[in-house]
Amino acid sequence: MPSPPCLFARARQRGDARVALAITLLLLACSSALTWVWWQRTHADDLASEPAAAGSIVRVAAPPTAPRSIEQLLNEARAAVAAQQLVAPAGQSAFERYLAALAQQPANPIATDALRELFPFAAEQVGATIRDGQLDEAQRQLDLLARADPANYTLTLLRAQLTEQRQRALAAAATVTAPAPASTRPPANHEMAAATAPPPETQAEVPPVTQTAMVTPPAPTTVPAATSAPVSRVSSTAPVLQRRVEPYYPQAARRSRREGWVEVEFTVQPDGHVDAVKVLQSKPGSVFDLAATTAVQRWVFAPATRNGKPVAASLRQRLDFRL
Repeated sequence: MPSPPCLFARARQRGDARVALAITLLLLACSSALTWVWWQRTHADDLASEPAAAGSIVRVAAPPTAPRSIEQLLNEARAAVAAQQLVAPAGQSAFERYLAALAQQPANPIATDALRELFPFAAEQVGATIRDGQLDEAQRQLDLLARADPANYTLTLLRAQLTEQRQRALAAAATVTAPAPASTRPPANHEMAAATAPPPETQAEVPPVTQTAMVTPPAPTTVPAATSAPVSRVSSTAPVLQRRVEPYYPQAARRSRREGWVEVEFTVQPDGHVDAVKVLQSKPGSVFDLAATTAVQRWVFAPATRNGKPVAASLRQRLDFRL
């Protein structure tokens, strides 16, 4: 049996051996890690071109979404029409779906007819957006209508309404921010009374026979028969309506059972078409204006004539909206 000093010496030798072994393993692990990093960097291009190993996680980019078919676009457009989403919200409106269908098939008859028939109703929604003060959204909707029918005269009316609303908004903002000038101070009561009260002697100087003198007829003058010029006779005829387009009834007014009328003034051009349609008065205001002007601008007349030649003429017309 070995003595205790020998046992202590052996234990110490074993502890030193374990420490040396741990240091050696640590150095080997560090060198292996450095070697792996170096190898990865030097062979990065080769690894990118090689197929992934079995069981490894590979992130593949999602393929681009396939474009929707014309049938899908038309079905989505019909659903948007049923929900009264003609021009809004953005990205989900019926007009955007129909325009996307026409982008794939420009001669698609379903999309073409739908855009033409829905244009007045979409214009009504744009007018409501303008009246609500959503000017940026109204501009987006106007651009959408312009893509569908850029030559439609209703766009001119809607752009004029939008410009007017912008001017009103700017004027209101300027009125709120601008300070009141000092010169607007109302005059004192005694100054106002002195400025407005006429002197008493002025009233006494007015002759009492002034009114009688104003209504006295002038003396007749006699023109010699030899010097009188011959009067030329002018023959003229008024415009005659040949085609009348009835206005559509706004859906919002139909749902609320509202009735009213619009009086418009317009010009019949020498070719018989209507131009410069404007609203003189309406009741209730701005509810039926767009429907009335849109219908009148599509009327066709036999033009007015003067001495047998077609001339422009101005007319007034009242359109009643009754349920």
